[in-house]
Amino acid sequence: MNIILLAPPAAGKGTQSELLVNEYNLNHISTGDLLRNAAKEDTEFGNNLKSMMESGKLVTDDIVLEVLNNYLDNTTNMNLLLDGFPRNTYQAKVLDEILSKKNTKIDYVFLLDVDKEILLERITGRRLCKSCGRVYNVNIESLRPIEENVCDKCKTELTQRSDDNKETFDVRYNEYLEQTSPLIEYYQNKNILYKIDSIGTIDEIFNQIKNIINN
Repeated sequence: MNIILLAPPAAGKGTQSELLVNEYNLNHISTGDLLRNAAKEDTEFGNNLKSMMESGKLVTDDIVLEVLNNYLDNTTNMNLLLDGFPRNTYQAKVLDEILSKKNTKIDYVFLLDVDKEILLERITGRRLCKSCGRVYNVNIESLRPIEENVCDKCKTELTQRSDDNKETFDVRYNEYLEQTSPLIEYYQNKNILYKIDSIGTIDEIFNQIKNIINN
C-alpha cells in the first residue's frame, strides 16, 4: 500500500504521518532526507549533489527522482508513505512510471483540508518550550499553558519561532497552493484523491483516513 499526504503548513501532516507509519508499517519517505543522505556518500554523484546543496542551487526534479529511484531499488519495505513529494505533476508522472516498473502504484492520496484562517491561528499562536520540547498554542483553548507563557511541565518560559508569523505563513501557503492545485487535479482524475476534514482532534482526523483505507 502506497500513500501520499498533501497538506498546507500547520495542517498536522507530521502527526498523521507518524500515526499511519505505526498503524500500517509504512516506509516513511522524505525526499529532503534522501537528498541529505545521498549528499553524504563519497561518490561522484554524492559529491556533486553536496556541492549543489551547499551552494544553494535548486536541486532539479530529475535529481530528486534519481535519488528516490535509487532508494527504492534498495529498500525492503515497499509500503510507502511519501511526505512532501511529489511537488508538481512532472514528479507525479515520473513517480508513477518508477512505481509501475516495480509492479506497484499509488493507492491513496489524502488531502488534509483546513481553512486558511484556522491554519494562521495555529501558526501565529504556536509556542515552544526549549527545555522539554512541549508545544502549546495560545489561540486554541485546549492547548494553552495553565500559566501564561510558562511551560506546564518544567516551568520554563515559552518562546515563539521567528518564522511563526503571518508574513512567512502567507508565503508558504501561497507556494503550497501553487504547487498543490495541479496535483489535486492530477490525482482526482485517477480517482485516488480523498479530502480529509482536518478540523477535529488528531484521533478524529486519523479515523477518517483509516475508514477509507480499511473499507
